[in-house]
Amino acid sequence: MKYDYHFFLRRYEQIENEFLEISDFIELQNDFDHPSYSVGSSKMMDFCLKVGTEVETLFREILNGRRFDSVSNIDEKRENQNIDVYREVIEPVYQLKEYILLVNFIDKEIQPFEKFDLRGNPEWFGIYSKYKHNKIRLIEKWNLKHSLFSLGCLLILVINHPSIDGKVFGSHKVSQRVFDLLSSAPKFGAGIISVRY
Repeated sequence: MKYDYHFFLRRYEQIENEFLEISDFIELQNDFDHPSYSVGSSKMMDFCLKVGTEVETLFREILNGRRFDSVSNIDEKRENQNIDVYREVIEPVYQLKEYILLVNFIDKEIQPFEKFDLRGNPEWFGIYSKYKHNKIRLIEKWNLKHSLFSLGCLLILVINHPSIDGKVFGSHKVSQRVFDLLSSAPKFGAGIISVRY
């Protein structure tokens, strides 16, 4: 069964709501070195597992899209999907590391996929991958900053869902309560992104 863009958009909005609940208790600050960003909890650990799973699912959807059918050894890569395959195959086409989001509450720009190149992965993804089967350690390692950046990654993947590949993205409404997409839009799309408040 295929799940289209709207399914993942609804999932994003649910996860965004959970992030907003977390930010009711731990206020976002303009300085990422502020102690609030190093706070962890079982609630954030649950958020980590939810957003991390969603990111992996969307990567899988994107890689399985028709756009990559002609890639060398694509069947093997689809059979053995991992973050290295996503970086090798998806990043050159979608240029995820170029996306810039504005965090509305603190008026600060971030690049959620900033290190998604030959140098490695976003910090949050490394923590999620290493500790997703060890919740006690995950509570210790995962924090508010990881939650914010992972949510940004999820939003970027949602707006690049293969079911809207080649279509005008302006007809789709994306929640921008946490992030303003600025000029970020699907690399294959055209038009202006609609906003829902």
